[in-house]
Amino acid sequence: TIKLPRVTMSGYKDHTRSAGFNAGTMSNDWEPKKLAHDRDIEFFIDPMDIDETNLALSVANIQNTFEEEQAIPEKDSYRFSKLHAELTTYSGVIDTTVITAANFLTKFDDLMEGMDEAGVPEEGRILYVTPSMNKIVKQAQGLERSIDVSGGSNVVNRKVHSLDDVTIKMVPAARMKTAYDFTKGCVPAGSAKQINFILIHPSCVVCRDKYAYIKLFTPGTDSRTADGYLYQNRNYGDLFLLEKKVAGCAMNVATV
Repeated sequence: TIKLPRVTMSGYKDHTRSAGFNAGTMSNDWEPKKLAHDRDIEFFIDPMDIDETNLALSVANIQNTFEEEQAIPEKDSYRFSKLHAELTTYSGVIDTTVITAANFLTKFDDLMEGMDEAGVPEEGRILYVTPSMNKIVKQAQGLERSIDVSGGSNVVNRKVHSLDDVTIKMVPAARMKTAYDFTKGCVPAGSAKQINFILIHPSCVVCRDKYAYIKLFTPGTDSRTADGYLYQNRNYGDLFLLEKKVAGCAMNVATV
């Protein structure tokens, strides 16, 4: 369990122009957060498997494949689904409007206005979108574009990298579900719904990678390896939405 400090302070009082200042009050308590995502795996690699697969099962390939196809997608999936769970717990903004090219900018402006009113910093906001939502963003009605193909260039770039200074980042839809089953690997839960986009300011979340361990035992270095290789990987961490900064995160979720 980690504890995040919460400081509360009183505001100004009228100055009387007499000796001394008005006394203020301040207090500090702690927001406890328990890390819950502790994952590990190990693979035994026989040297003949490496040889007979023409190095396809080499340790380097196993490491790279595991990181690209398992570890990274699972971390993304866990964090986005955890954001949804935290928003639900703290009654944050979870919009269920069916988004189209005709209404995207209106909904985006509404969410931005809500953050502005809540005092969320304007600079640094990020919009995570699925590929289908990114397509809608590019087709959004009311979005003005200027495309320059002069100077002999044959390249036309239609990407929308930012919107009102909000950085847009595209994430595979499979990693943006509301719930996952982590029993064996990471797969969407039966009750999972699609998260279409997340508008967030990084200051409202805390990510902690408390412990990471990757170890390769070569033949003869461990009692279990014998003449083979043993690859071990463990990652322990979590993501939390700060209770006092819930307004810094909003998302749009499909109803089915």
